[in-house]
Amino acid sequence: VATDRALRASRPMRNWLGTLRWCGDSIHGTTGLTVKDRAILSESGVEAIVLFLLHATDPERGARPLHLPLSIASARLDPTAFELEADHNTFYVMEAERRESFARFAVDAFRRAAKVPTESGDSLIFHGQDVGAFRGASVIPGGDTSNVVLRIPTASGDIVLKSYKFLDSGNREPDILARLHGRKFPHVARLLGEVALGRGPDRLVLAVATEHVDADDLFAWLCDGWRKSLGRETGPDEDFDEATRNLASDLGAATAALHDALIDRHPGFWHPEPFTEEDFRDVFKSATRSLGAALRRLGHLARAEEPVLAESARMSRTQLLELRAPIEESLRHLEGHVGGSKSVIHSDLHLAQVLRRRADGLLLFTDFEGEPERGSGERGRKLPPLRDVGSMLRSFAYVRHYVIRCHVGGPSPPTPLPEPANVSLPEGAVVERIRRWEEDMLRRFTAAYLSHSTLHHSIDSREAGLLIRGWAMEKALYELEYELKHRIANFPIPLEGIATLASRSDRLN
Repeated sequence: VATDRALRASRPMRNWLGTLRWCGDSIHGTTGLTVKDRAILSESGVEAIVLFLLHATDPERGARPLHLPLSIASARLDPTAFELEADHNTFYVMEAERRESFARFAVDAFRRAAKVPTESGDSLIFHGQDVGAFRGASVIPGGDTSNVVLRIPTASGDIVLKSYKFLDSGNREPDILARLHGRKFPHVARLLGEVALGRGPDRLVLAVATEHVDADDLFAWLCDGWRKSLGRETGPDEDFDEATRNLASDLGAATAALHDALIDRHPGFWHPEPFTEEDFRDVFKSATRSLGAALRRLGHLARAEEPVLAESARMSRTQLLELRAPIEESLRHLEGHVGGSKSVIHSDLHLAQVLRRRADGLLLFTDFEGEPERGSGERGRKLPPLRDVGSMLRSFAYVRHYVIRCHVGGPSPPTPLPEPANVSLPEGAVVERIRRWEEDMLRRFTAAYLSHSTLHHSIDSREAGLLIRGWAMEKALYELEYELKHRIANFPIPLEGIATLASRSDRLN
């Protein structure tokens, strides 16, 4: 009860929630929090693990369901715990996923197919397979920013438990993984289980468990490879540019195979549907809404006390306003999809969502729940598969920015990357080298995708290029809104992409 009251009304507890990695600015002073349901998962002498289902209501976003398992203890079990004073008692609250007791309970619940009643009369259902006895747990650092991800060693092998935070009634990640495994698609980790409220297609998925794979995500692998190459940590015969050329082609072919595997010609969930004029208007409206939100945030940042940030925000806002017409023109290319088809796709495809297995380099797709900033029901909506292609192309720009930023001098304020002519000759050569590498990767990925896909034989390369460019613009606008909310120093990355796409660069043709 005390925790319920604190979640609803305690500003210090809201401030604590705001410090959690997955939260960003999703919970702030004007966000209303209402406890809709709860379930006690486990209890010991000093600690209870309690699952809270809340509604977070925001004037801009409306109500969103929030999954918040908490450890509530009478002793400070971790130095990061939030201290809660209630009814002349002191309790210590922290994310349950960071407690070994939560992981131990989850493994046991999967093994016995537990059905945990909630206070409202619903059921929390653990459905799993091939999960061995518990042996330990640790939070996987970095990586996912919208969920909490655990690595849990068991007697039958390590599992990865992903605990979703802001929930989506349309999240079908377990269904997608099960289908891909059933189709013997080699590029995903094996599904081991899920946690959901209810059963069937109307269930609300709270967590998913998959087999752990010893792998690196492609974004980290590429950035680290470039760092070693530029720092001369690689051998004299190693050429990182050359070593990664086949990677883009392999990724394009695997993405085409993914889309083919997610389509079924028989009626049902996996059957393609027509992409209508209304679908196009929804996409256009969503993208321009992201643009409007970014302009408002830049206007706010332009009044910041920090002069470099304020000036960068002012200049960026002016640039966006000048580009508004060509931005909308680029988005209107997507009307070319009308009359074509939409289907189940990845929905948030970028390099960090693809693992490269260390043993053999096999590529594995992860995280099929969709983009975290989308509203409930939007994340997993059917879209033309080329949307994933445009989304992936944007990711290579992030590699270029991160590598150059690191090479030139580490983390930077939100300012554009230097042009080759404006830096020393050695650094200018590095900037130009990575630009050429990015362009080559984009061409190879796109060409491999289109040549392997069975879904796009009816469109020529020019039409495909316009559609992909439109989706890249739609993704860049989403990225700009996201970065302005969560990672201010990164907003020049999508801003540069928006400007390049708006200027009708022929990079994708």
